[in-house]
Amino acid sequence: MDTSLLQKYIRNECTPEEAQAVLLYLATVDGQRQLQHLLEADLTEPIEIALDATDRQKAQQLFNRIRAHRKTVPAEPVSVPVRRIRTTWHWLAAAAVVALLLGVGWVTLYQPLFPPEPISVKTEYGQTRRVVLPDQSVVTLNGNTTIRYAGQWTNDMPREVWVEGEAFFEVVHTPDHQRFQVHLPGQMGVEVLGTRFNVYTRKTKTMVVLNEGRIQMRVSGDPKNHLEMKPGEMFFADSQTQSFYKKMVNAQARSSWRTDKLIFEGTTLGEIAQMLNETYGLEVEIRDRELQQQQVTGTIPSKNADTVLKGLSGLFDLKITRKANHIVIE
Repeated sequence: MDTSLLQKYIRNECTPEEAQAVLLYLATVDGQRQLQHLLEADLTEPIEIALDATDRQKAQQLFNRIRAHRKTVPAEPVSVPVRRIRTTWHWLAAAAVVALLLGVGWVTLYQPLFPPEPISVKTEYGQTRRVVLPDQSVVTLNGNTTIRYAGQWTNDMPREVWVEGEAFFEVVHTPDHQRFQVHLPGQMGVEVLGTRFNVYTRKTKTMVVLNEGRIQMRVSGDPKNHLEMKPGEMFFADSQTQSFYKKMVNAQARSSWRTDKLIFEGTTLGEIAQMLNETYGLEVEIRDRELQQQQVTGTIPSKNADTVLKGLSGLFDLKITRKANHIVIE
């Protein structure tokens, strides 16, 4: 290939068509050799070009992943000539340049050496969000909730999701019966084949309610602490008291938040105050201790915090005063 075209490419001046042609050439042995020779000739002293935060993060991630899988790479950081990339094609070529400088080679970028980057999804207070996982299972996140999972799942590994907050899972069953695992704090977890269930895990308390299907709760690494669950059962654990149990509940009521409504069945106002804090970020004060233990039953809309407060006030005859995020219930 004409050296001037490679030089033009390194200067990030190629058109998309030219860039694609260069990339196809770089995938060959001759292309790798010519590019490496050009870099050695033109970049005898590595230079560091200013990157914005996003590009710098991508470059550092690539270098760290290459170094983790190649013991021959020096432990000390190296400066590599990375230019700001504007297109996907350009970024792939820049990755090839970095790989060549580190002695990895272009071909290894196409081999499954590196695990996929984890994906993290977080909802804000009062926000719900629907997330489709790599296997087409669906997770609906309640407010103030975070899930993490790999961007790609292979058939020889279990499907895994980490949860902090509250989320509703609709898990698809794979033909090869691939396991689905939900990791919870405190060495707890859920093992699934195909089912629908609600997970709540905040502070010291964890609750898992099974709507349909079959799951197994893993309380710790000890098989004696594994519990099989049937539809309509709720698993409850308190890490502070080191206690756990399961009981029958109204599964639909426990996951009603997904349909923008809250169903209370003998719920205390103290529990509702905790929900308002964890899901909507409100600081709730109930001045009367007896009122904290008052139980309420009914259904209110839950589109946002104001709607919930208005529903509580009207349905349960409560005086609710709000100033910013501070709520007083009387």
